[in-house]
Formats: sequence, structure tokens, C-alpha cells
Amino acid sequence: MKTPTALQKVFSRLWRQPGFRRLFYNGLGLAFRGRRDWQMMNCGYLAPQSAPASIPLPPEWKAEHLSYALYAHLVRETPLAGKEILELGAGRGGGARYVHRMYAPRRVVAADYAAQTTRWCRRNFSAPGLDFITADACALPFPDSAFDVLIGVEVTHCLPDKARFFAEAARVLRPGGRLLIADFFYRRPDAMHALGKFEAALAAAPFTIEIDEDLTPGVMAAMETDSVRRIADITRSVPKPLQNVARSFASTTESGTYLGLANGRAVYRRYVLTRTKARAGVAP
Repeated sequence: MKTPTALQKVFSRLWRQPGFRRLFYNGLGLAFRGRRDWQMMNCGYLAPQSAPASIPLPPEWKAEHLSYALYAHLVRETPLAGKEILELGAGRGGGARYVHRMYAPRRVVAADYAAQTTRWCRRNFSAPGLDFITADACALPFPDSAFDVLIGVEVTHCLPDKARFFAEAARVLRPGGRLLIADFFYRRPDAMHALGKFEAALAAAPFTIEIDEDLTPGVMAAMETDSVRRIADITRSVPKPLQNVARSFASTTESGTYLGLANGRAVYRRYVLTRTKARAGVAP
């Protein structure tokens, strides 16, 4: 196992600061504004052989098929046709585009707090029924009960205030609406994205847990399978002095996320949550 470089350690410390994360994602969008082929940023998911076959993908999406498979698994029990859907954390736009193209929703809005990211997504992928906006997941610019489904893939680990996140998600969801979450969590109780902190906030939130699934084996398998492709892409696209940091960030087997999952310090979970309880002062 490689020892982290000094630059990787500095990056890891800075990553805990919300302002740095926003700056980083804006810079990433600017630096890779010409990479329309790079549409997904999540760890991916490799289903066991006994699992149902995933939805077929267009040929141009095949390189990132494991990242799309994570979305397919996350939404598999949730009807999306004709629904109004909000994705939190648009990233490179591929997730929202996938849901919009494959599941026939009425509308998909994808929000991200990095303005450069949303401008890029809007310029490249906006279509009738698919839009991208700049917004904070904990302060959404929508009226109450605006959506049927909220999707958050690897976004909650960036949100320090979990209780506020759940309150805002409940506010914009219609009664009976679903919040779908796929993310990694740290077991250390004092971590910003500690599993215990997340579960405590969820227990106090107006949601019923329909599914709480450990995806760690499938996510690790996807990272192992896709690591060579990701590292080769980094070698081609990233300046050499920054390649170690890029490998530690980009869901390779050298990343902090993978190492945390491998040594048991972290776990990857999927949650399917239904907003069934009334908010204070509001009838269900």
C-alpha cells in the first residue's frame, strides 16, 4: 500500500473545508470543459452475477458503464416514469442525463453548488424536461412539495449539517415521495461524514427507511475493475505534478475512498427513504 505524498495529505486536509470543495469543483469544470466524453464521477457498482441485467446503454456511454450501473441499482425499486425528479449534485451531468433518457420522467432538475459545473452541464446536456441549476442542497430554491423523487449519489458526504439536509429534502418532496441516497460513510464517530451522525440525523427526520443496503463489495469490485481505465485517463489528461492527487480523488484503487472501504474504516450504503411523516405544522 502506497504512503500518501505530502501534496495528497494537504489536499485531504483542505477537502474538509466547504469553500475549498466548491473552488475545486469549479476549477475542475473549467479545466475539463472540453471533455464532453467524461460524464460520470461516482465510484461505480458491479452487481453480482445473480443480479438482474442492467438497462442497456448507448454505445458512447459504455466506457463509464459501471458508474451508470450505480444509478440503475439505486433507482431500481422506484417508479420514475412521469415523475418530477431532483438530483442533488449534478457533477458532470451524466446521472441526470441517464435518468432523463432511460426512465421517461416528466422532468429532471439537477442541482450543483459549483456554478462552473452547472453552466457546463446546461451548455452540453440541457434538453426539454432536463435542466441544470446552481443551488445548495441545504437551501433549495423550490417551493414545498415540488418533487416526487430526490436522488443524491455521493453528495451527502460533502454536507456537514445532515439534519438540515434531511429537513430540506423533506420540504421539497411530496408526501410519499422518495429520497434515494448512495454514498460512502466513515465508521470513525468524529468524521464529518460519520455513519453514526448520518443515521442519527435520519432517525430524527421525517422519513421511513424502505431499504438500507450495504453496497461495499459491489462498489469495491467496480473500483478495482475500472481503476486501470481511470488511471490511464489521468495519465493522459492531468499535469504530472497533480496526477497523484487525481488518482487519490478519482475512485481508483489508490483513492482514499477505496482504501477506507478496503481496510474497514468506511462502508458504502444505499438508502431508499419515503417521506411519509408530516412536517411540523403541515398536514400529511
